[in-house]
Amino acid sequence: MARSLVTIFEELESRIATLQEDMGELRKRNSELEMENAELRKREAEAQQAREQALLDVEYLKVSYRLAESPDTLAETRKVIAGLIRNIDRCIEMLRE
Repeated sequence: MARSLVTIFEELESRIATLQEDMGELRKRNSELEMENAELRKREAEAQQAREQALLDVEYLKVSYRLAESPDTLAETRKVIAGLIRNIDRCIEMLRE
């Protein structure tokens, strides 16, 4: 025998209510995941920046060790380089005048 229209509507209402609950839970979970994703992207950007800084530090260390093998020689080399930079700055100033 065929089901009554009332029974069919009650089943549909029950299914709709279940789907609405599921949809609410999925929206909540989606929101949580979007916030987590944003936090992970932020942390990734910070880690990338820290990595770039570390690579730059490594490059500076490589250059400094190529310039001088001992700390005393390194300090003297840095003084010489600083003097050269000052001379270059003076030359640029003279060219501007």
